[in-house]
Amino acid sequence: MRRSACGFILSLLMTQLATAANAADRKPLPMAQDLQFGEVLFYYFQEDWFNSIVRLQIAQAQQRLPHHGDEAELLLGGLDLSYGLRNAASEIFERMLTDEHADARTRNRAWFYLARISFQRGDTVNALQALSQINGDMTRATHVEAAQLHSLLLLQLGQNDAAIGVLEAAKDASIWSPYLAYNLGVAYIRNGRLKRGAKELDTLGELSGHSDELRLLRDKANLALGYSYLQEGEAQRSREILERVRLEGPLSNKALLGTGWADSEADEFGRALVPWSELGRRHAADPAVQEALLAMPYAMTRMNLHGRAVQHYHDAITTLLDENDKLDDSIAAIRRGELLEILQGQDLRSGSGWLQELTLDTRSPALRYQVTLMAAHEFQEAVKNYRDLLVLRNNLQTWATNIDAYDDMLSARRHRFGDNRPAAERALRSEDHTRLERHHRELRARLARVEAARDPLGLADATETGQWERIKHIKQILSELPVNPVTDALRERQARVEGALYWQLSSQYKPRLWQATRRLEEVAGPLDRSARALQSLDSARITSPAGFDAFNQRINTNRGIIQVLLNRTESVHLAQGEYLEQLAVNELEQQKKRIDTYIVQARFSLAQTLDSALYPGKVGAQ
Repeated sequence: MRRSACGFILSLLMTQLATAANAADRKPLPMAQDLQFGEVLFYYFQEDWFNSIVRLQIAQAQQRLPHHGDEAELLLGGLDLSYGLRNAASEIFERMLTDEHADARTRNRAWFYLARISFQRGDTVNALQALSQINGDMTRATHVEAAQLHSLLLLQLGQNDAAIGVLEAAKDASIWSPYLAYNLGVAYIRNGRLKRGAKELDTLGELSGHSDELRLLRDKANLALGYSYLQEGEAQRSREILERVRLEGPLSNKALLGTGWADSEADEFGRALVPWSELGRRHAADPAVQEALLAMPYAMTRMNLHGRAVQHYHDAITTLLDENDKLDDSIAAIRRGELLEILQGQDLRSGSGWLQELTLDTRSPALRYQVTLMAAHEFQEAVKNYRDLLVLRNNLQTWATNIDAYDDMLSARRHRFGDNRPAAERALRSEDHTRLERHHRELRARLARVEAARDPLGLADATETGQWERIKHIKQILSELPVNPVTDALRERQARVEGALYWQLSSQYKPRLWQATRRLEEVAGPLDRSARALQSLDSARITSPAGFDAFNQRINTNRGIIQVLLNRTESVHLAQGEYLEQLAVNELEQQKKRIDTYIVQARFSLAQTLDSALYPGKVGAQ
């Protein structure tokens, strides 16, 4: 049992690496200079990936992201990748790499995402090849993520020396994180350099964590180091390290189990009973608790406390049988569909935040082993896909209902068009606009003649024109009268009046010319708009009926597409639900097999203990 407990270190490493990669994903995005990009980020930071993708694609189609072209492409690729759309994400990143205008940072981030896609597909060779293309300028976050992924790939291949080299290089570059330090420590241990690895993990084990994430990393480092010392037979050192793990933390059960085995390794069985007894009082669903239930009577047997050992073996068998019955209840509840009902009853949002928001109700048989199930990556991905399908299905159902509103909108537009059509026909048949345009052209021509001749009389108003005509008429009459002093006086007076009026018109010529020109220009605008409106009205009179039919056909086409997608989503959703239930059942059946093995071991050990009690000479055989 001690050796089987030590074998968790590799899985612990994989879990930590995945956690670090997810944490590195949560890096700040650039400030939004375009309004639509800000809207995309609004949904992104709420972990509403679906709406974020929709808004981003709309903004790209409308060319509304002039300041965020590269960031938008990278974000869209990352969002596609979060949905498991590796092919779509890969196309985006490969397209960016062929863009000659992309800068070095953008290219490096694209290579990194391509490496991650290959890693998720299990293609280690292409992942390493993509990482090898990263060079030059890059952000601090990209550098840390690349080193993290590179080290993970090398550790999977068993290339511990190469992994150490990558991690040490990242450390020398002064871009470091506790996660990389953890990986480095594990890499040294796997390479047989326990002291060097212990130095890295020991530093992390004494880390003063100010967040739950750092405190958990500290516990993992102490746990990995403690079990490493246990494997090497350094029981005392192992116990000292394992005692650093928090008693109320998520890793406390494994730490208590390891502490007991360290004491047992040193033949201090009475001391080993202390952590194992504490562990035995905890929830029996945890494998560490189940192992402790068998370890306690084992230690009592080694202390020749056969009576107490027999009782504890009986208690352990009873507890394990009861746990087996609970597993049967959970399996039956899952097969009845209770797990899917609970998942559907949660807050449905696209994204990954809901994984931390699932309500843990141990009274429900379907969720009694939720923590154990969620520890499995495959189960997490299956639940995430199931929830995403629920979000898509609900979205399609909403559109299947809302698209009827477009029929109402189209019908309203048809009626409004019918109501306004007679007035439009009258406007098109009217000659008022033609007459006004002709009059406007005549006024323009008249003003041009006045300006060319610099004729102030051409800008006189009606009163002034009447006065001028009267003066001319008087002049004509005076010219027909005989010359004498009286007529000469009248002619002189007429000339003075004519000169005064002409001087008045000449002095106001330029202001009047500017004002007349401006008024003609002011009239030209409404006339031009009126002409365009009439043209548009004439065009709408012809095209609108055809447009209504086209819109109607488009609505019906989209309604059919929505229904097809809804049927497909519903089918895939049901299949994913069955797959999810089967995964959960398989995991619980594996637990049943492990418990069955523990029960067999307990019964065999009970028989041995009874035999040793009856025949003391055989104690050594125990």
